[in-house]
Amino acid sequence: MMNFDDEKIEQTILDVVREKRIPLADAARVVSYRLRRFLDAKDVYRVAENLGREAMSSTAVRNAVVDGGRYSESAPFIPAMAEGKQWDRYLSMLERKSSPGLAELSRTTEDVVRLLAPPSPGEGRRKGLVMGNVQSGKTRHFAGVIARAVDLGYRFVIVLSGLHNNLREQTQSRLDGDLFVDQEFWYHLTNVDNNDFDRQSELVSLMGSHSDVCLCAVVKKNRKRLGNLEVSLRNVPEEIRGRCPILVIDDEADQATPNSEKGREKVSAINAALRRIWELVPNGSYLAYTATPFANVLMDPDDDKDLFPSDFVYTLEAGDGYLGAEQVFGLADADMDTSGPVSDGLDMVRIIPPEDSLVLRPPSKKHFRGNFDPELPDSLVTAMRWFIVATAVRRARRHNGHSSMLVHTTHYTAPHFAMSRRLRDLLDDMRNAVESHREEGLAPLRESWLEEYARLGVPTGQLDPDWSAVAARIPGVLRDVEVIVDNGRSEDRLNYDDERPRTVVAVGGGTLSRGLTLEGLVVSYFTRTSNTYDTLMQMGRWFGYRPGYEDLPRIWVADGLDRDYAFLALVEKDLRDEIRSLENSEFTPRQVGVKVRCHPGRLEITAAGKMANARVVQVGMSGTRQQTFIMDGRPDRTRENFRAVEGLLRTSGSQPLGQGGHRWIFRGVPTNAVVDFLVAYQFHPDQKVFADPDLRHSTIDWLKRFAQGHNWNVVLVGNPKAEDSLGNLLIAGISVPRLRRTPLRGSTAEKLDFKAVMSSVDRLADIDPETYAEMPHATDPERMVVRRRRAGGDGLIVIYPISPASRNAKELRARMDMPEGVGEDLLGFGIVYPIVDEDSAEQGSFVSVKPLPDADLDEPEEDDEWEDEE
Repeated sequence: MMNFDDEKIEQTILDVVREKRIPLADAARVVSYRLRRFLDAKDVYRVAENLGREAMSSTAVRNAVVDGGRYSESAPFIPAMAEGKQWDRYLSMLERKSSPGLAELSRTTEDVVRLLAPPSPGEGRRKGLVMGNVQSGKTRHFAGVIARAVDLGYRFVIVLSGLHNNLREQTQSRLDGDLFVDQEFWYHLTNVDNNDFDRQSELVSLMGSHSDVCLCAVVKKNRKRLGNLEVSLRNVPEEIRGRCPILVIDDEADQATPNSEKGREKVSAINAALRRIWELVPNGSYLAYTATPFANVLMDPDDDKDLFPSDFVYTLEAGDGYLGAEQVFGLADADMDTSGPVSDGLDMVRIIPPEDSLVLRPPSKKHFRGNFDPELPDSLVTAMRWFIVATAVRRARRHNGHSSMLVHTTHYTAPHFAMSRRLRDLLDDMRNAVESHREEGLAPLRESWLEEYARLGVPTGQLDPDWSAVAARIPGVLRDVEVIVDNGRSEDRLNYDDERPRTVVAVGGGTLSRGLTLEGLVVSYFTRTSNTYDTLMQMGRWFGYRPGYEDLPRIWVADGLDRDYAFLALVEKDLRDEIRSLENSEFTPRQVGVKVRCHPGRLEITAAGKMANARVVQVGMSGTRQQTFIMDGRPDRTRENFRAVEGLLRTSGSQPLGQGGHRWIFRGVPTNAVVDFLVAYQFHPDQKVFADPDLRHSTIDWLKRFAQGHNWNVVLVGNPKAEDSLGNLLIAGISVPRLRRTPLRGSTAEKLDFKAVMSSVDRLADIDPETYAEMPHATDPERMVVRRRRAGGDGLIVIYPISPASRNAKELRARMDMPEGVGEDLLGFGIVYPIVDEDSAEQGSFVSVKPLPDADLDEPEEDDEWEDEE
C-alpha cells in the first residue's frame, strides 16, 4: 500500500478542487474513489472535514470585517490555494515586469477570494467591498482576484468599469494584456475597440456546455450596455446560470452604482439595472472596488436587493512609496502625546494665486463658454516649465517610460480645446527659444531647476544629475511632448503604449477625474473643486506610486484645496481606523457601514441623492468620540459653561489620577447627569454635531434610551508642566493648572477654532494602564479595541481647562496667540460614548441622523502642538 499521510491527502483533495472546480465534499468523494486501493475513505473524509473546519474558523481575516453568521458550515470560506494555472500565469507576468509588492498582492488576493461565495451550484451569493487607495493599483489587485477565482471554479467574469469609454477601454486593454491572455481559456464577450457589451444570443450555450471555457466582459455602467447584459442573462435558463458561477467586479463602485435618486422610493436607472442583473446570479459574488466608499456604505443595509456590501468589507493598505492625501497634503498625527509636531505634508504642493484661478474660471452661460480663451496665467507657465525639466531629470536618471502632466481647470468641455491651443503655442515658443538661442532659451528652465529640484532630496539609489546633464535632454523632451484633450467631445484618448513611451500634457475634466490612470504623472495643475468628499478625492489623479522619481511630482492647486485635501485625508484615516478596530470582532459589515456614517459631517459626504438613506438608516453612537474644537470664548459664554461643567463634576467625588497632581477622576457619574450637562453647555453654532437641534436631540434620546445602564467617568486634565506658568482654575474645589491650546489663525474670541482639544490617548484616560499593558495600544484603532474590552462599558468625558494666555510659542504658521477678550474660565471637553450591547442594540440602539451639508466632522483633525499631556 502506498504511503499517504494527512498532508498528502490534503494536497490531493485540494488538487481535485482546483482541477474540477468542485466543493471539498465532492472532491473528497473523487479522491476516496481514485485511491480506494490505497486509502480508507474515512481518512479522506476526515481530512476534508478538517480542511472545511479550518476554512470556516478563519474569520480573523486581516484587514477585514466579516459577517460571521454568513460563513457557516453550510456556506464556508473558500479554502485558500497558493497556486493555480491562471494565478501562476498572472504572477509570472508581474514578475517579468518587476512589479513591486508581489508578496502582499499574493496574500491580499488570497484573502479576498476566500471571502467570496463558493463557486458551486446551490452555494448562494455574497456581496463584499474592497477599499483601496486612489491610484494605488486596484486594477492589478482585482485582476489577481479574478485569476484566483477562476482557478477555483468561477466561470463568468463581469467587470463594470466606470461611465466613460476611455476608462472602459483602458481597463479592457490592461486585462487583455495581463490576464485574459489564453485564447483557449478565455472567451471574450467585449474587446478594446469600443466593442462594449451587445446582446449575446449564444450565452446559453457558452454558459451551459463549455465548462472548460471562462467568459469575460468589461462593461461600461451605461443603461444600454447594462440592459444588453440583463437581457442576455435573462435568456439563459436559471438552471444553467446556477451551474456557471459569476463574479461581478464593480470598479469605481461608488460612481453610478449607488442609488442617486433623492426620494427613497425612487431608484436611479443604473442602480436599478445592476439590481436586476444581480437578481439573475444564482451562484456568485459581487465585489465592489473603490477608494472612496462613502456612498456604498450609505446604501440601506437592510435592502437585500441593493448592493450594500453585507458580507464583508476589506481594506487594502497602501504599500511603501505610496503618495496619498496624507503624505502629500499633511495630516495631524492621531497621537499628540508621543509624536512630533504637525506634519504639513511633502514640499510638492504649490498654491495657485486667486487671481490666476479667477482668470481660468469659465462663465456659466454656454454661449460665452464656447468663446472662452484666456491667456495662460504665470502659475501655469511655471508648472509647464517644471514638467519639461522634471521629465528631462527622469531621462537623465535613465527612466524612459511615460511622463504626463494633468491640466484640469473646469468640467466644461469647450474651454479645454482653447486651453490646449494655448499650451501648444507655449511649447512652440519654448522649442524655438531653445533651438535659436540655446542658453537664453534654457534660462527660464534653469530657474525652474534651481527653484524646485532640490526640494525633496534624491531617492535612494537614483542618479543625481547636474544641470548640464538635464539641459542636454531638454531639447528631446520638447520635441516629444504632445498636448491632447481628453473629454467627452474630443477624438483624442489618453492611451499609453508600452512599445512607445509618451510625453503628454493632458487637458480635460470629467474623463480625467476618476479611474483613468495617467502613467508617469509628474505635474498636476488643478483649479476645479467639489463639495463632496468622494468626488474631490477621486479627482486627485496625482496620488499613487512614483518609483524612482518620488521627489519630482509637483501639484499646483487653487488656494483652499490644499486644506480640503488635508481634511479628506483625516476622513479617510478615520474610516480605515474604524474598520481596523473591528477586525475579528462581533460586528458585521452592516454595523460597520452604520458606524462610518456617523463620523463624516462637515462637507457633503457624497451626492445628495446617494445620501437619501442617511435620513432613515439608524446611526450607532456606541464607542464613538466627539469633542468641542470650536468654542465661543467670550466671558458670558465661558461662565455659563463653567457652571455646566462644575455641576457635572459635583455629581461624584474626585480622586487624583496617577502621580503629579494634575489629573483628577470622578467615577460613577450617572447618565442623567451627562444629559443635564449636554443640555446646559452652550455650544458654538458652528459645532454642528452638538449645536444642531436635531443632532443634539438624537444624542440625548440615545443616551436616555440605551445608556441608562452605564456609568460614566469624568477626567479633569491639568497641565503637568509647572514652568508654563499659565495659572490655575478653581473648579469643584480643585485648583487645576490650565492647559496651553492655541487656535488656528483667523480665530476670534467669538469663534475659537482649535482643530482639536482632545488627544487620541485620552480615549483611555480612565483605564488603568496595567490592565492593557500587554494589548496593542499605540494607534487609535488599537485604543478603540482596548476601550471595548477594558472599559467595562463605561462612558468617558474629559474636561480641558484652557488658558486665555496661551501663546504660539513654536511659531507654527497655522496657529496664533489666543485673541484678546477670552474668558478666564474657558473649558472644552471630549466625550467617548459607552459601548452598548450590540445584540440588543440591533433592534433600536441607533439614532437617526440627517445629513448636514455644512456640519463639522465629529472627530476633527488633531494637533501635535501640545506637549502638556502624559
